[in-house]
Amino acid sequence: MLQNENANLEFCLHLLLKLGMAENDAAVAAWGSKYHYNVERPFNYIPTNINPDFRTILGNAVGTDNLTPPFPGYPSGHSTFGGIAISVLSEFFGENYTFTDRCHYGRNEFIGTPRTYTSMTQIGEENAYSRIPLGVHPRFDCTEGVRLGKQIGKNAVAYNLKK
Repeated sequence: MLQNENANLEFCLHLLLKLGMAENDAAVAAWGSKYHYNVERPFNYIPTNINPDFRTILGNAVGTDNLTPPFPGYPSGHSTFGGIAISVLSEFFGENYTFTDRCHYGRNEFIGTPRTYTSMTQIGEENAYSRIPLGVHPRFDCTEGVRLGKQIGKNAVAYNLKK
């Protein structure tokens, strides 16, 4: 985005400082909440309590049974980080910013087709809900992670950086 907009150094510095501050706050808030609520992840909960034969969609494709990290799930950290990013980026580029992500082009371990987005919300939702098919999070972990991240991002954007 910065490259597409031919952003100057001051613009880049302000954006990256606010993103960095918000990312730090997101980590503190998300992991504090994870250990406060201590919600088990679907990959662990479903086989133990609902269906012992449960397997995630992607797990079989990549040849592993466990794609989940060893800490509580709620709220989704991935979604929280994404929420702050779209909140901060929206302030700098606008909500309805269109761009094409080519960072995975040519990769063959998954579909590396370039993706075009037309809004920050679209980016945030795709980022957040990508965790569901992995068995890493149920939808509410992701939805609340984005909500938490957006609030943190708004606070970071409101912070007045002095020259």
